[in-house]
Amino acid sequence: MHHDHPRSADEAAVVVIVLTGGASRRMGRHKPALEVAGRAMVERVVDAARPRRTFVVGSDLGVPGDTVTIADDHPGGGPVAGLASGLRHLDELTSEAHGAAPTPRGPSPDAGGPGSRADLVIVLAGDLPFVTSAHLDRLVAALTSDSASVAVTVDRDGQRNWLCAVWRRGALADRIAALGDPTGQSMRRLADGTSVVEVDHRGEATDVDTPDELARARRRAGEDTAGGA
Repeated sequence: MHHDHPRSADEAAVVVIVLTGGASRRMGRHKPALEVAGRAMVERVVDAARPRRTFVVGSDLGVPGDTVTIADDHPGGGPVAGLASGLRHLDELTSEAHGAAPTPRGPSPDAGGPGSRADLVIVLAGDLPFVTSAHLDRLVAALTSDSASVAVTVDRDGQRNWLCAVWRRGALADRIAALGDPTGQSMRRLADGTSVVEVDHRGEATDVDTPDELARARRRAGEDTAGGA
């Protein structure tokens, strides 16, 4: 088992995994590439993640060109499968940093350098048009000041959004390994038995699953822009 110990936000090395492999059945189109306020939702997510080391698992539609995108080892297998692919990629970077032969991939941020280590993994869906860097900082701070394994965003009704959360890398790897085949597994099951700290949000973790929700997000973004937000 991995033994993770709390670190301060300044000490912890953070990496962000953005998942874009969903089927988007209710939307009928690839959700992360749909635009809100003139920008693809996944572009808005990646911008919120900057300057943290970030890569996308799944489709590269709408993803900024300077962002590393890796293929999902289990296409259509759901978010846990996407995370398993993301952790495999992190393991490859860590191996390269310790002198192992590099894998035949394109350039990766910080590959081979000290930034290849990651203590914390921020997990984000590609359809969070209002997520902010400040909210990600709050998640990281909540986890590093606590002994929990994961910090998750929760709304005023107590609903947890597991695709706007930050995990200790060792705990995440242990849970994925414990599930066996990650295909079709739910994020809720992934988190079963883990210690959790909740972080409130004020709309930052609102996702978009349907055409009506997309229309509401676009109206909200227009109102935010008009208000100078």
